[in-house]
Amino acid sequence: MVPPPACRAIPVKNYLLLLPIALATSLAVYLQSDAQGTNVPEPKAAPALPFPAAALPLPSTHSAAAYAPQTPPKSLPASFTGTQVDGGFRLDGAGNLQVDEEVRRLFDYFLSAMGAEPLATSVERLRSYIADTLELPAEGQALDLLGQYLVYKRELVQLERDLPQQAGLDMLHQRESAVQALRARIFSAEVHEAFFASEEAYNTFTLQRLAVQRNGEIGDEAKAAAIDQLRSNLPEELQAVALTQLHTELRTETAKLQASGGTPAQIRQMRQQLVGLEATTRLEALDDQRRHWQARLQEYLAEKARIRSNEGLGAGDKARAIKQLEADRFTPQERLRLRAASEPATSNK
Repeated sequence: MVPPPACRAIPVKNYLLLLPIALATSLAVYLQSDAQGTNVPEPKAAPALPFPAAALPLPSTHSAAAYAPQTPPKSLPASFTGTQVDGGFRLDGAGNLQVDEEVRRLFDYFLSAMGAEPLATSVERLRSYIADTLELPAEGQALDLLGQYLVYKRELVQLERDLPQQAGLDMLHQRESAVQALRARIFSAEVHEAFFASEEAYNTFTLQRLAVQRNGEIGDEAKAAAIDQLRSNLPEELQAVALTQLHTELRTETAKLQASGGTPAQIRQMRQQLVGLEATTRLEALDDQRRHWQARLQEYLAEKARIRSNEGLGAGDKARAIKQLEADRFTPQERLRLRAASEPATSNK
C-alpha cells in the first residue's frame, strides 16, 4: 500500500471543497428521477446558509495511514480536465476500509459530475473506481457505504423541502438539528463522526457566533471576547479554517462599509463581531503599519521626483542620488518592497 499521490487535488469547481446545499439538493432530485428518465420539478430553494453544507477543506489527519493505490478513473466530463481524484481509501492491516473524511471527499468528487452527465453515469463510474481500486473486504464495505451516502443525499432534499422556507437564526438551528438527526438515522455512529464531525463542529461555532453578534444585551468588547472564546474551543485543525472563513467575510464587509462611508469606529465594531478582539487588535496594527508605509512611500516618491527634475544634475548624478535616498530611508528588505510599490507610480515618468 502507498499513500495516495493527490488527496488534495485541484477541485473541478469550488464546490468540491465546500459544497453548497444546492448540490446536495440537486443530487437528491437526480437520485429520485434519473432511473426513470422523467422530469422532476425543481425543488424550492433552500435558505442561504452562513456556513458550508458539506465537507470543509481540512488537512488530513492520517499521514501515516496505509492507502489503497489510486487508479485513473474512467472517462470523466470535460469539466474535470486538469484535476486529480480528491480523497482516498485508507485500509487497516486486514484490508478493511477505514472510514474517514477522505472517503466522503472521494464520493463527492465523482458525484460532482452530476449536471454534466446523468447521475447514473457518475454513480456507475464511482462503483467501477471502487472495484478497480479495492479488493474484498474493503470493496464491499465501500460499496455499502456509497449506498448509504446516496440514500442520505436523496433524503436530504426531502428534508429541505419539508423545512419552512424562512430566514433567521432559529430556522438555521432547526435545519442543523434536522440534518444531524438524518445523518444519525442513516449512518452508524462511527461513520457519522468520520464524515460530518468537522462540519458539524464548524456549523455549531457559526450559529453560536451569530447568536453572540445578535445579542443586544452585551457590548462590543464582550461580544469580541465571546467570539474569541468560541473560536478557541474549536478543534485545533478547525481554528485555522474558521479564521480563514472569517477573514474572507471580513474583507467583504469591510469593502461594503468603506464604500458606504463607514467610520473607523464602525469598521472596528464590525471586525470585533466577526473575528474577535485579539484579531481586531492585530488588524488595527497592520492598518497602522500600512498607513505609515504609505506615508514614507509618498515622501520618497516626492523626493525622487524632485531629484529627477533637478536640471543641475546629470543622469549619473541623479541615479546616484536616488540610490542614496533609498539607502538612507529604507532597509534592504524594504527596498525590495519599495521597487515593487514604486514602479507603477513611476512607470509613466
